[in-house]
Amino acid sequence: MTCVRLGRPLGPFWLLALALVLFAAPWIPAVANDGLSDSPAAAGIVGDWLVETRDAVIHIERVGDEYQGYIRWQLHDTYGPEDGPALNGKVVTDRNNPNPALREQPLTGLRLLTGLRYDARTNKWTGGRVYNSDNGKTYNCLVRLLSPDRLQLRGYIGISLLGGNTVWSRVAMKAPGRNGLPYVMQTSDK
Repeated sequence: MTCVRLGRPLGPFWLLALALVLFAAPWIPAVANDGLSDSPAAAGIVGDWLVETRDAVIHIERVGDEYQGYIRWQLHDTYGPEDGPALNGKVVTDRNNPNPALREQPLTGLRLLTGLRYDARTNKWTGGRVYNSDNGKTYNCLVRLLSPDRLQLRGYIGISLLGGNTVWSRVAMKAPGRNGLPYVMQTSDK
């Protein structure tokens, strides 16, 4: 049996190993940080969100081991006369989808956000993908809450520096009122 004396200086190998562990520790995700936490912080993005252009509401929910979002409501759910006589009055579809077989699916109900997982260290939902029905492209994304009622989504290609932000506001869905809108803002937009 070997006895280790306290106060003995560490050899170069052990100093290198200790330095590597200390350097790498912030980059190694914690085992308990699996993105599935049932904490209020992790569930902070669950709900209905009015997009910045105010023409759609996205519902975000937890599905299995991730957070996903789909179009719950859109201002223009049917094509108008400006879209031509062949489309006028028909349900708006995902006509820019790169897969021709999916171009006839209605936009309302379409899943736009997938793969988001909560990271308690950064207080962000990362690893997600966001589909842009305007151009049929899918981007990487991350989400963070600016406040309980304001969400910032960053879509990007490759690294998050190469992207753009959009801010959504939390709403409560209801039966359409006099103004025809099926939602009520949770707080002011500020």
